[in-house]
Amino acid sequence: MTSFGQGKLPRSFTIKYLLVDANTSYFALIGRKTLNELGAIVFTPHLIMKFLTLIREIVTVKANQK
Repeated sequence: MTSFGQGKLPRSFTIKYLLVDANTSYFALIGRKTLNELGAIVFTPHLIMKFLTLIREIVTVKANQK
């Protein structure tokens, strides 16, 4: 189970992970199936993902490339 969001009613899904030993700036790559289940909108140039919680609040996940 992986949870997205904190506090009030985070969204949780069962996700299959593929572990790869690679030199990359990402911690995880989220596939289309999970993004669709989450109803997420991804803003790649800004490294931001947004989705709604079960109580209709918008959650913003920001990445730090440093």
